[in-house]
Amino acid sequence: MNNTKNLRYLHPLLEPPKEAFSLLLPHEKLSVLDLLAFKIPVVVATKNDIPATVFFSMDQPSLLDITLLQDLPVPSSETLQDLAELSVSLLDNGARSLQCAHFAEDLGTKLPCWVLTYWCEVMTLRTKYLEPWIQARENLERRDWLWKDQEKEGTQTLIDKVYNALNSVLWSANIRGFSNTERTVTLATYCTDEWLSDIQENQMLDLLQRRL
Repeated sequence: MNNTKNLRYLHPLLEPPKEAFSLLLPHEKLSVLDLLAFKIPVVVATKNDIPATVFFSMDQPSLLDITLLQDLPVPSSETLQDLAELSVSLLDNGARSLQCAHFAEDLGTKLPCWVLTYWCEVMTLRTKYLEPWIQARENLERRDWLWKDQEKEGTQTLIDKVYNALNSVLWSANIRGFSNTERTVTLATYCTDEWLSDIQENQMLDLLQRRL
C-alpha cells in the first residue's frame, strides 16, 4: 500500500469531508469489541484484466447517502495501489467521480473521488488492526466451544475475563507499562496459537522483571 498513506493531500477531490470519516470509520476511543462490531466493508479480489482507468468517470458523483459505502466492497490492495498512482493525473484531466468496476452488482452509482482515500483507509484498518482481532476472536470462540464440552469452569472463566478485557481495551491505543511502545493490537496474538514473536517475548520479560 505504498503511495496511499498521504493520498488525501495529493488532490482536493481526494480529501474526504470531516463528517464522512467520523461516520464511516471507527472512532479511536472505541474498544476492541466495538471495533469488531463496527460496519467495515469487505475486500474483494479484482480481476487482473480490469484497467485502473475504468474506475474513473467524467460524470459528477451521484451517491446521496455516504453510509452506503459501508456496504460496498473494497477493491484489492493491488488495485488500490494502481488507482492511487493514476488518481492525480486522471483528476487533473477531468475525472470527477469513481465507479465500482470491481463490483459486478454495481448499478452505475458514481462515487465521490475521496472514496479512494476511504478505501485505502479501510484496507489499512483491516490489515493492521481488524484481521488480527478477527483471528483472535475466532480462536477464542473455537476454544470456548471445545472447553465447554470438557466442563472446565476455570477455562471458561478465563475466556470470560479475556472478553471483559477486550471490552475496555482501546483498539488504537498504545500498551502502557512496558519498556517498548506497542499498539494494543499486538495483544491479539496472545489469543492465537502464534504468539512467540520478539514483541511478545519482550512483554513477558518485562513482566518477569517486575516479579523478581
